[in-house]
Amino acid sequence: MNLASLIESHGPEGFYRQVCSLLNDGQLTVDDFSYRQLAEACGVLSQMDTLRDSLHTASHDGSPEAPPHALLRESAPGVGTSLFRVVTGELIGRKVIEGYEDESGFIGDQLVTVLPSRLRGQKLAGFRALAGPTEVAEGQPYEESDFAEKYVTTAEAKQGRILSINEELIQFDQTGEINRRAMGLGHQLRLERERTIVRAVVDGEWATGTAVYRPAGQAAELYADDGQHRNLIGPGNTTSPDFAETLPLADAEAIDRALHYRATQVRDDRTDGQPRPIVAPARQLLVPEAQRSRATAIVQASEVVRTTDTMQTRLANPLRGRLDVLASPFLDELAEEAGSPVAAADWFLGDFRRQFLWTEIWPVQTFLQRADSAAAFDRDVVLRVKARYFGGVSAVDTAYVTKVQG
Repeated sequence: MNLASLIESHGPEGFYRQVCSLLNDGQLTVDDFSYRQLAEACGVLSQMDTLRDSLHTASHDGSPEAPPHALLRESAPGVGTSLFRVVTGELIGRKVIEGYEDESGFIGDQLVTVLPSRLRGQKLAGFRALAGPTEVAEGQPYEESDFAEKYVTTAEAKQGRILSINEELIQFDQTGEINRRAMGLGHQLRLERERTIVRAVVDGEWATGTAVYRPAGQAAELYADDGQHRNLIGPGNTTSPDFAETLPLADAEAIDRALHYRATQVRDDRTDGQPRPIVAPARQLLVPEAQRSRATAIVQASEVVRTTDTMQTRLANPLRGRLDVLASPFLDELAEEAGSPVAAADWFLGDFRRQFLWTEIWPVQTFLQRADSAAAFDRDVVLRVKARYFGGVSAVDTAYVTKVQG
């Protein structure tokens, strides 16, 4: 592919559009381009040799403006005057996104519902369960239903990194290395998002003062040891004394016990009498990696063996196909931390996407540096790429996920 001819025939703007079109249509990939050849075609390669001298001169004459021949410029000029920067930014940005979108081994998106948002710290409003329906006698009026406002607030954070591209990487045509670093940057962003989600859904940051559950804007422990939210099986549960016990994930009976807890103890918050059970089917079983094999064997086994003093019975596994087993090393990491609320034997059962939201203010974004810095002179940096996202996890309720202390 003769890049110089394409630039000459299409013009700078047309060339950029042609590149984007070919990439979008799948006729070319980012790996088909050489950054050195692109620099030669755009006529900027020779400028690299004088870039440091220009920066050095500018730093001594006190001029606040970028050198006239610098590859990186302060404002975003048109494609015609900064073609190399624009096209390179497009290519590297796509590799960052490619690395970010590699979901191999990640479970974060199965644990949250993504909610695009333009506000940080927003209020997610709802209503308490209203007074239930009552029987209406013939000719009599219907009773009015009262309600109380119920809401939680969200919390988001900005995460990002900068990738510097040295002159040598372009001069010696190390396109593959540039792309590898760009993909690595994107992957690290995704890894940080994954860690944030997994630790949040188990309330792993509560011990450090960070809450994922904020009813009426007040931080609260999501899986309180006394079971007040009716979402915990463990020795400290004073709300449901029949379930004040450790329950190791040993077999299908342990899951049955947890499902029985959810069926009898998880109630609505109606205002007109005795709370009633809610319908919240469990869909996922979340465990540390140390328990992945055991959990998978329990859920995917074709048969369940029931043994009594007098006989042994083999039954079709009723859990098969009902639960997805999810595991993450970030739970094992939590279990090893001092003062962590999560132990290695703990497991979580429920429908995570109904309970947790990822409020996404900015999806992953990439930017090319618009101004020269000392790095260009000190370290021969010709391009700097910034990647970032802005989002956070919030629990909107407590009823849909149960923590089981093993």
